Amino acid sequence: MRIEDLIDMSPRPAGTDWPTSRLVAVLAALVLIVTAPAALLGQEADPGVSADPAHNTPLPCEAVSTPGLVPRSARNITHVANVCGFVGTDVEFQSRTDAAGKVHDYAFVGTMGAGLRIFDVTNPTRPTLAGRYTDPGWQNDIQVRGDTAVISFDPVIVGPHVSECLRAKQPTAVRQGGADIVRLTFDAATATFTTALVDCYVVQTSGNGAHNATLHPSGDWLAIDTTRTGVEVVDLRSSPVRMVRKIPATVIGSAHDTSFSADGNTMYAASPGNGTFIADVTNIFERDATTVAFIPNNTEPGGSSNPRNVTTSHQADVSSDGKVLVFTDERGGGLSNTACNTDPRGVIGGMHFWNVESPASPERLGTWFYPNPTLALDPLAPVLSGLGRTKRACTVHVLRNGGNGSVSPGPIQSGFDGVSSLPATQNVAAHYGAGVWWIDFSAAPSPSDGIAENEFTDWGNTLGWNVMPGAETWSAKEYKGHIYAGDMTRGFDVYAFSDCSGASCVAVPVNTPGTVRGGGQAAGELAEFTILEGTAVGGRAQFSFDVSYVVGAPTPTGGVHFRDRDSGIRVDATAVDSLTIEGPRATITGRATVDGQSGVRFILEVEDLGKGKDAADTFRLVTATGYGAFGVVDRGNITVEGGGLLGLP
Repeated sequence: MRIEDLIDMSPRPAGTDWPTSRLVAVLAALVLIVTAPAALLGQEADPGVSADPAHNTPLPCEAVSTPGLVPRSARNITHVANVCGFVGTDVEFQSRTDAAGKVHDYAFVGTMGAGLRIFDVTNPTRPTLAGRYTDPGWQNDIQVRGDTAVISFDPVIVGPHVSECLRAKQPTAVRQGGADIVRLTFDAATATFTTALVDCYVVQTSGNGAHNATLHPSGDWLAIDTTRTGVEVVDLRSSPVRMVRKIPATVIGSAHDTSFSADGNTMYAASPGNGTFIADVTNIFERDATTVAFIPNNTEPGGSSNPRNVTTSHQADVSSDGKVLVFTDERGGGLSNTACNTDPRGVIGGMHFWNVESPASPERLGTWFYPNPTLALDPLAPVLSGLGRTKRACTVHVLRNGGNGSVSPGPIQSGFDGVSSLPATQNVAAHYGAGVWWIDFSAAPSPSDGIAENEFTDWGNTLGWNVMPGAETWSAKEYKGHIYAGDMTRGFDVYAFSDCSGASCVAVPVNTPGTVRGGGQAAGELAEFTILEGTAVGGRAQFSFDVSYVVGAPTPTGGVHFRDRDSGIRVDATAVDSLTIEGPRATITGRATVDGQSGVRFILEVEDLGKGKDAADTFRLVTATGYGAFGVVDRGNITVEGGGLLGLP
């Protein structure tokens, strides 16, 4: 059920009227914040569409946000933020300057069934919604260049699961997937985006689609990876957009994913079932592409039983200095390769490195495999079991090389950045149920860093990793010192590089001077709201809180009280551990007595949107017992003072 439906169906007190502006604020609040621990946000579903093995159901937000969750295993990567409630896939970046001259950083996050999400990640610990393009299709791999976004729709799951535009262009029966071309309009006054459909492209090869689509660095054309039969070259200069030519499988293989050299003249293509191709695409509007080199799947003895050979070439990106081609082996695919969850020696796909300083004569450097550290039991296993995702795959998936933008070394368009700040010989990569990894590929493995590498690794060194509970990480990419990950169960995660190990790899909140209060209009009264998301949707809840922190104090002081009137659940804080404030939003963590059980960790997030009739103050509470409640205050008020608001420090 969509949140719009929940709002329409939720019981309302007599005389309560929510104007349009309040409804808009509610929808925005549902995908707002997230700090570590994560916040309770609105979970979205795809109405009328049955789930399939590739189209996940996200974890409920009250599960992802449970206070006290720590990594199942981690080293040198700290989890700092989460936005939950949707199936996250690909991530891209750019930066813009607002009307006051401040630079804002943005993450563009693809989803399955919920369209494109745009988050302002200028403060990586508190992503905020800055725009969206809503469409029911999937898998929603994305590309962003300047004011253009491209969203692709999977060839394996076509049928009704493509965009509305693609369905409209195939009125009798949907047989092909394709891509939506979307205009991004940036409002410098609000530092947010609006989006509008420009056109959509239906793949011309019967029975295929766009598993991925790659913008050429020039912005003039789009490479549609049909997965089965090569690449369609789409001219974006024309209206409507049109196919110029097909790069056949004999030249580029059954391309799954493509990228470009810095000058755009060379294409690198990962081709499942074939290998990895390097092709000359110079002057593609006037001439056919030609193969420069081909690296077959099997380059070592033993065929597919040798992990240093490839079964499913998935992604191929050159290093930012143009010297090393990095391609991954999604061995077993993202659905079936679960061996490493149960077998320490389970064969998984690796990351392969080839010297391409002479592109026509690639030379193998070696292969890296993650070292499969011991994982603590997943505390979200019972919830995952209910979703049918007990064992997630753990092979390698989407990566980003240091110094690269979305399609090639350097920015895809000058003035918008979007480039990884890691060195040319480092990258980060997603590994589904094995989380996020950080790798150095400058040399052969060395034990000097204290990390024991996988026995099959003969090139590269592991620098860090983080496997959060419930992780099924689709993509991981670094931007300006943080790793951003699209996750099929967790939604959207943010990580920081740090010197940490194990349970310490979770960000610790830093107290902010200020005061937050919530309650009824008169002294002693409780505020009220209808629960829109959480454990007891549709019920009524009451609360009051008054928490303050002053510089130099060991901890904040004050209290928090909550009651779910329908279920009878009571939460009464016994200790407040942290208070963080940013603008109109505040986060409180602590311990409480929950239905007679003492010492239960909780997290409370509130937003103060003023005192006018259109104000939509929000309240979200999660406890370590698994209880969660989110709602918009309709009786009472929330006040946030501090963190730079109202002139306070």
